[in-house]
Amino acid sequence: MPTDPSRSLLPKRIDARKLAQREQSLDGILPTDALERLNSAVKSIDGAISAELRFGRDLQGHLTVCGSVTGTVELLCQRCLHPVREQLEGPFYWGIVWSEAQGKSLPRDLDPVIQGGDELDLYQILEDEVLLNLPMVAYHQEKCVPKGHFQFGESDTEAGGQRENPFKVLEQLKGSSGKS
Repeated sequence: MPTDPSRSLLPKRIDARKLAQREQSLDGILPTDALERLNSAVKSIDGAISAELRFGRDLQGHLTVCGSVTGTVELLCQRCLHPVREQLEGPFYWGIVWSEAQGKSLPRDLDPVIQGGDELDLYQILEDEVLLNLPMVAYHQEKCVPKGHFQFGESDTEAGGQRENPFKVLEQLKGSSGKS
């Protein structure tokens, strides 16, 4: 995979607390070979998945990270089963916490991210954001399957003949149960 020479790889592990206290920013790309869950969810990743992160504190003093992830992936069209390209853009606004209890006390506009130890696995959390921004169903915007492949209503053969009652078998079974 060719990488953009103007952008560097993001670090895999970071100390979000220190970055937030210093109000630093990170801007770079994620190595696609490290995104196993994304690779298994899409047909292919086109180019690089890039991310911008700004660390800081909100007015209440919570450690925050705001930013976005962008990239292009190739999925299978659910109509014609051919590849379809999807441009992904996912903004996020995280609150860095050390436990679930702290996460529950965050304001509603912050998504809790738990930094269990001294460092946070940045690749895993950014991969989560990309996965959350995949479309529920991928399909081409233009009509990729001819209209003749779809059938609406009853076909001519069913409309002309009498349809068999699906409960007829039950009626026969009830009659053969021996109550006469």
